[in-house]
Amino acid sequence: MINKLKNPFINLATISVLLLTNPAAASSSVYADSFSEAYPDYATEVSALEKKLGYIGKTLPIPKLQKIAPGVYTSVGSMIWGTPGNFGFNNNMSAVIFEDGVFVYNSGPNEAVAYSFHQALKKFTNKPVKWVAIENYQGHANMGASYWRDIGVKNIYSEKAATQYWNKNFAKSKRRYTRSIGSVINSYSTNAAKDYTTFENQITIDVGKGEHVQLINFGGGHTPTMTGAYIPSRNIIFSGDLGFNERLPGLFEDGSYVEWMESFDKMMVLTNQDTLMIPGHGNPANAQVIKKQTYDYFVELAQQVKEFMKQGGTVDDVKNIDQSKHKDRPAYKELYERNARNIYNELNR
Repeated sequence: MINKLKNPFINLATISVLLLTNPAAASSSVYADSFSEAYPDYATEVSALEKKLGYIGKTLPIPKLQKIAPGVYTSVGSMIWGTPGNFGFNNNMSAVIFEDGVFVYNSGPNEAVAYSFHQALKKFTNKPVKWVAIENYQGHANMGASYWRDIGVKNIYSEKAATQYWNKNFAKSKRRYTRSIGSVINSYSTNAAKDYTTFENQITIDVGKGEHVQLINFGGGHTPTMTGAYIPSRNIIFSGDLGFNERLPGLFEDGSYVEWMESFDKMMVLTNQDTLMIPGHGNPANAQVIKKQTYDYFVELAQQVKEFMKQGGTVDDVKNIDQSKHKDRPAYKELYERNARNIYNELNR
């Protein structure tokens, strides 16, 4: 039975459970007399080891870390929704190597991806991860946080309101991720919200040798708050989900077009013509490229929606607004009508 197990996430504790729940094993006096008696101590030891290591399992084939600047590495997640095939990894995870340690932006969609990212990162540095920042309240930014906590990262940062939302909705989010991505890959994640360091507007991290990372709540839009990271010494901004590249940005029902534009404007004040921006989805690029792919897309669509409304168009017909020039962007079919509808509804309030 054990030789046939192909799932890379099945660990020693899982194998033990399978043995104990196997009818043949349960009916054997040998197992009843020896294995089952030893199991409590064995399970305790395995659990303690998993807690210490953060995750026990196979390294996943996540997208390779790209060196996008000296000491800066990004793994660009899938451009579609989180699926079993992409391990739920459909946003970006990044790391910046500083004098005193490593800063990681986004914790990962589950512990398995967080662990795999960490193993890939170790090929470039032996410095410890000391700081992790989480962009918003979504699962793909938070579900991996328990891995970083368990391996000893003391500084996991998240905006206060986003943390409160995540803490309240962790169980529901985990059930959703379990249904859509898979039960085993998500089984390791626990709620680490109580271990987050929270802030409301901005917090500055001293990362050594005179460098600092500014975590800034730029405001709402894609989600009610968005924590970006600005590194002045390197002219780099992590936009979180305020910024999209290649993939069509998504305006959801709990988001706001108006707030997104205001938040993006606030972020762009920190940029110049050479600023490197790492978006929430898609490849890193010059800040002006991300602006064109996100901000300018919404400005143009909002103008189209306004003209559509002036001509008496109804919300049921927003699909007829011509966005065809974006049809080759990933997630276009899933988002183009939804974006137009949500802008229409917001402008019509």
